[in-house]
Amino acid sequence: MNKTEARELISKGFKSLTASSKSYQEKVHLDFIKDHLEKKNFSHVASYMSLPHEVSTEKINKFLADSKNHFYLPKINSKSNKLEFVLCNKKTKFRKNSLNILEPMSEETIELEKLNAVIVPLRAFNENFQRLGFGGGFYDKTFSGVTEPEFIGLAYEFQFIKKLILEDFDLKLDVVFTDKQLL
Repeated sequence: MNKTEARELISKGFKSLTASSKSYQEKVHLDFIKDHLEKKNFSHVASYMSLPHEVSTEKINKFLADSKNHFYLPKINSKSNKLEFVLCNKKTKFRKNSLNILEPMSEETIELEKLNAVIVPLRAFNENFQRLGFGGGFYDKTFSGVTEPEFIGLAYEFQFIKKLILEDFDLKLDVVFTDKQLL
């Protein structure tokens, strides 16, 4: 399956989810993340601000902001067209960027290599744990050649497409938490 076909298939999957199903699965993802971070003892964790057609990170981000971890969210650097990860807490203020995604307004960033884990958004992933993003290439460009953080994907089972054809530059995930299991 190619990228265009996969994005169309995944869009249909998200449209079929009910509000109660999303809420329940958001709790399942949170439980997986809590257990995983505790086992790994990570102290610098990045996440993302989810959109309606993604696995919700609202509860995960609240947990991270309330935890002992240093918590970071991405912001697009308009000059490099790459992501920077900004230190956040409960008092962080946000604004929408040109893609209509909330970004932290702070300027306190971390070097990518100092992050322990990065929870990344995805449209789909394949049997090699390569990630299909949304087409902007922000995560692929930002983390090209960077191997230090653990890359964590959050997905629903329908986002796994075994034979999805991706490029060598598409970010490879270390672990994926679906609504049913850890892969």
